[in-house]
Amino acid sequence: MTFSLATERLILEDLGDEDLGNIRRIARDPSVMRYVLLWLGDDRQVARFLEHAIGESRQPDRLAYILAIRVKGTGEFAGFAMLEIDPEQRSTAEAGCVLLPEYWKAGYASEILRAFLSFGFVELALHRIFGKCDELNYASARVLEKCGLAYEGTLREHVWLRDHWRSTRYYGILHREYRDPGRPGPE
Repeated sequence: MTFSLATERLILEDLGDEDLGNIRRIARDPSVMRYVLLWLGDDRQVARFLEHAIGESRQPDRLAYILAIRVKGTGEFAGFAMLEIDPEQRSTAEAGCVLLPEYWKAGYASEILRAFLSFGFVELALHRIFGKCDELNYASARVLEKCGLAYEGTLREHVWLRDHWRSTRYYGILHREYRDPGRPGPE
């Protein structure tokens, strides 16, 4: 059974074998991969990433939702998104997404993150959801803040990312801080 989440303009659904070319497209675009902390440098790594995503989708006690982002109505592939539950601390998950450039600056990343927050806190009963971004990726930092995640700190120059030492900014939100826009609040 395929998992999916719908937003106003998007469908987030399990990746399939047919998405190999789509993931390759992302991996081969330096503007997309500039800040992405995934190693998709060759076809073997891309294939392994897709196999991992498909394998996770088949787990009965699923810990990772690695989903294709498709535009409602057209089915166009816009990127992929991930909500990954920490196997050591199953009340915590990391959320993130990677969009193709033609889908940047249209509010899609915020729409995806809001869907993950609702799914994570309401359906999965998570305690904490966090996101992270390269400290130079100001657009991603704005999305995290706009969706209510609080800046928690920066891990400085902890990993070499293709052409620079990456410093990662961490943001998080707790269940008690989250207000689901689909549910009425206290009067």
